[in-house]
Amino acid sequence: MNVFEFFKNTSFEKRVKIFSIISLFSNVIICIAKFIAAAIFNNYFLIVAGFFNIFIFLSKGECLLGLMNNNRSFKFRNTLIFLFVLTAGIVYTVYSARLVIYNDYATYNFSMELGILIALVSFIELIVAIYGLFRVKKYGHFYRDIKIINFITALTAIVLTEAAITSFANAGIENTKQNNGIFGMIVGIFTIVMSIYIFFAPVISVIDREHRCYKVVDEEKTKIYFNESNILELPLSFTKIFNKYVFKAYLKNGKVDGHIELTSGFFKRSNIYVKVFLIIFFPIYMIPLAFARLFYFFRTINIPKKLDKIMEAHGFEKISN
Repeated sequence: MNVFEFFKNTSFEKRVKIFSIISLFSNVIICIAKFIAAAIFNNYFLIVAGFFNIFIFLSKGECLLGLMNNNRSFKFRNTLIFLFVLTAGIVYTVYSARLVIYNDYATYNFSMELGILIALVSFIELIVAIYGLFRVKKYGHFYRDIKIINFITALTAIVLTEAAITSFANAGIENTKQNNGIFGMIVGIFTIVMSIYIFFAPVISVIDREHRCYKVVDEEKTKIYFNESNILELPLSFTKIFNKYVFKAYLKNGKVDGHIELTSGFFKRSNIYVKVFLIIFFPIYMIPLAFARLFYFFRTINIPKKLDKIMEAHGFEKISN
């Protein structure tokens, strides 16, 4: 069996663990290389990047340990991941802010060929990270955290890409360094926001909270429609483009038992050729679409609580599964 067949026949969960282990080893090598280069070239950015890599390594390591054993409680491990990612975000934001305020650091000029190569690798890494975020929806918190950390790492690669491209495209322009710092601050702040999301995700996300049970307490208020087979399909979000949340359940002996599920949106239903066509010929729409997806994400935060309120308003009371 060759490598491609092995990964094709391996479950998603196992592939995530394998790639995470490889990523951890590469993180250690990259971190050591950055500290060595920082000492040789007296470059503060490489020192900061090295510390950033350390905290990313620690956070991803905790995720991987969480998938492999339960020696620590989930709450404790989740808090550690939050603190590591938060610290990484603070380090990156503070240093990037310094780049905006001060203009006294040395930069290195990249050739056009090297800049384009860095951009190509970085954007591929970003696309893979975004795909991983969508792919991991139905899996546990640690799987999602690994994909979030991968996405953050990909964004820092985009910061390097901007620095590489502007080094030859905007040579001689004084505010180029500050612009790089501003972009770095945005990535750092985003990292901090994601760390906060990681901390609160167990109580606001659908993961591990899909199964919901309710009992009838006020039949006069019950106006939710069940079909002839006593099956309920209750929409919890409304969109024609993205995946929709639906509560699918059945009613038996005054008890509603079901799960929150994701139905396929436009992109999920489209075949690969349509997706490639849209990305190639309508790339300008990808940016507003990404913002729309982000807005939709915030609109659908804590869907289980929204469902509880809907059911309560219709004469049901939540009970343990």
